[in-house]
Amino acid sequence: MKDFIITTDTTTDLPASYVNEHHLGMMSLPYTIENQTYTWEHSLPEKEFYAMMRNGSLPTTSQANPEEAENLFENIIKTQDVDILHIAFSSGLSGTYNSCRLAAMNLAEKYPDNKIIVIDSLCASMGEGLFVHKAVMMKEEGKSIDEIAAWLEENKLHV
Repeated sequence: MKDFIITTDTTTDLPASYVNEHHLGMMSLPYTIENQTYTWEHSLPEKEFYAMMRNGSLPTTSQANPEEAENLFENIIKTQDVDILHIAFSSGLSGTYNSCRLAAMNLAEKYPDNKIIVIDSLCASMGEGLFVHKAVMMKEEGKSIDEIAAWLEENKLHV
């Protein structure tokens, strides 16, 4: 059985310490506030972000495009030669899931020995983060990528 990595996106609101501890791949969905764009790697301090919002600034977000998703997945495959289970931001709120699905389809031809499964979490924020956490716990219990993907698909309407 080939090893696999769980990837997700920044809408999970998972702390960097959790992401690093569990070796998660992270797709950064940028946000813009007061004409400045930030990413997960280079974010605005929380107190400053919320102060801007209290003062009337409204942040906007951007979805990942297929090229960004493909770059993340391909980099993981090239450097680690693992399968990927990607848990995506809700398709009802963003086109990110579709971008990831298209990226996985494109890479399937190039890397036929590596599986990329993309799950539409149908969640955001804490719901998506809990979904990812459950997948991490299942992986740590020794469940396979297919077992975890099946559980996620069967249970995503119950989050």
